Amino acid sequence: MNEQTITITLPDAVYDRVRTTAQATALTSEEVVKQSVVLLLPAFEADMTPHLRLSLTKFSLLSDVQLWKTANSVMSHARQLRLEELAELQKQCSLTKNEQAELDDLMDEAQYIMLRKAEARRVLAQRGHIVFKPVEL
Repeated sequence: MNEQTITITLPDAVYDRVRTTAQATALTSEEVVKQSVVLLLPAFEADMTPHLRLSLTKFSLLSDVQLWKTANSVMSHARQLRLEELAELQKQCSLTKNEQAELDDLMDEAQYIMLRKAEARRVLAQRGHIVFKPVEL
């Protein structure tokens, strides 16, 4: 994988958060920033597996009921708890290879669910549905 270098200036408070997170997770500050950016930015189609791309292209064929079900889907409670448990454990110590692999799988699942929810909402919005309630001021 090719990589590019970007130099950024962070406010002291943000840099302190990066440094503290790096120390807590036994990662470098650079790795903390890199992982944060990867998690924050949406995946591009080129980043998706062929299976996921194919799955998302079929959303326009789903009924509104099926789309709403997908738009409101969540990870199972047990898997969500395990994800949180491993993420907390990672802050305290290094994970074993098996724990890291499990965390990676759970993170992939969470991202898969989020992408499916986003695509379902996009298709629903195209069909004229209000997919987010307006914020009342």
